Amino acid sequence: MVAVLALLGPRLGAQKPLAVVPLVTLGSEDEERLRFGQLLGQHDIDGFLLRSASRLSAPAHDSLRSRFAFVAPEIRLVSNSDIPLSLNDGALYAGRGWNAVFSAGIDMRVGPVRLVFAPEVISEQNLAFQVIPYSQSANPPRTVWANPFHSLPESIDLPLRFGDDARHFADLGQSSLTVNVSHFALGVATENLWWGPGIRNAIVLSNNAAGFPHAFVRTSEPLKTRVGSFEFDGIVGQLKESGYFDQNSSNDKRTLNGVAFTWRPNGERGLQLGFSRLGIVGSTGNDQLFSFFGRWVFPAAGFEAYTEWARFEAPRSLRDFLEFPNHSQGYTLGLQWAHPVQGRGTFRLQAEASYLEPSTSYRLRPVITSYTSSAVPQGFTERGKVLGASIGPGSSSQWLAGDFFGARWRLGAFAGRTRWDNGVRFESFIPGDARQDISLFTGVRGSVVFRGVRALVAFTNTARLNYLYQAYLDDPVTGKTSGIDIGNRTLSLTFSLAGRD
Repeated sequence: MVAVLALLGPRLGAQKPLAVVPLVTLGSEDEERLRFGQLLGQHDIDGFLLRSASRLSAPAHDSLRSRFAFVAPEIRLVSNSDIPLSLNDGALYAGRGWNAVFSAGIDMRVGPVRLVFAPEVISEQNLAFQVIPYSQSANPPRTVWANPFHSLPESIDLPLRFGDDARHFADLGQSSLTVNVSHFALGVATENLWWGPGIRNAIVLSNNAAGFPHAFVRTSEPLKTRVGSFEFDGIVGQLKESGYFDQNSSNDKRTLNGVAFTWRPNGERGLQLGFSRLGIVGSTGNDQLFSFFGRWVFPAAGFEAYTEWARFEAPRSLRDFLEFPNHSQGYTLGLQWAHPVQGRGTFRLQAEASYLEPSTSYRLRPVITSYTSSAVPQGFTERGKVLGASIGPGSSSQWLAGDFFGARWRLGAFAGRTRWDNGVRFESFIPGDARQDISLFTGVRGSVVFRGVRALVAFTNTARLNYLYQAYLDDPVTGKTSGIDIGNRTLSLTFSLAGRD
């Protein structure tokens, strides 16, 4: 596979009649460098808060009315030594063992119509690891793999394991059909959407789960007015239940609708503010969440700050909001800073913190855990994975990273902490000596381009403390407890054609 990419690399640079172009996908190195360029003032920030593969990737040849190109193949391998760790992996669930996703396709444009067909082939070894089975005597009945901590009223389709067999399947991936009409674009797609400024976590929509089939209407370029520039995204789609949730076919159908827009005021070229709302409708009811977000980039200083604030339950009234502004809230805060190092490239620092744990208003009124739902049993998920923040329901995280960038390479390290689904720790079915389920992790990452092929490598060493809230009471007199701790090592390798440098 790598040899094939090496042969295709020179063809990409030569732009021969049989063109091979990279697809700039969410979370890719090309997207990473695009945002890094914005931080340094090399690229415009328009379009980045409402992004997808089709938006990030320029058509093969804008100068021609008709063009056909192959989407360059990409392969990603992920290995987990002891337990799953799968964050922002799309349709791939990186369980224990080796996992792989391969993608390729075509990018074709005829007049105002553009077709990106970029399917994926996915393989998951899915080796055994410890889980807590869903009780088969519980009500409502669900499969043994369903999440045992989230029955009604805080229900969610979030299996602890996707069955006990290896999985091999194909997915439509980052495919889309777009028709451009004046300043707008409309079409259908299965590609992932990322709304908001987060790097690790987007609260409403991200690439954590597989892309879902949807129709869309959006701006194809910013709409300029006297008060600033506006961008818009509206979607209607269909969500799918995982095969590891329940066997009740009457509640399988869910539709999704969402709207997001951003505003870039005149006179503040580095500032963007936005709003998004996502609604789900099932056979038993409906639910919604919404967020406000913003990003401010200062290219002269190589600095940006961003935030997103969301609520998972709409206020009942203005008085209700003023009394309980933090009720069912979640938020993300982050920053980036870049500084040239004489003769050595550019150093970049990143920091991000996300908080989705139940708000303190639970003392006075019920609080539904983020992404779960009492009206729609599957919650805000697609095929068993959360649509928004990769840390999932009721969680919080802190993350810090530093990287050195060269023209064709990057090398860095990172560290962080995640507290998983902390709201359920206080539920009656969790033992009284339960402790917080926490991951502490450190890692290194890097990328390099050779002969037109980019290799991206990341290694993460994780200590999972009190796995699934499990702890033993060692001494009833002193109350001393010890938890079940698991170490996990994650290796990720990605090979693709080099695009944006």
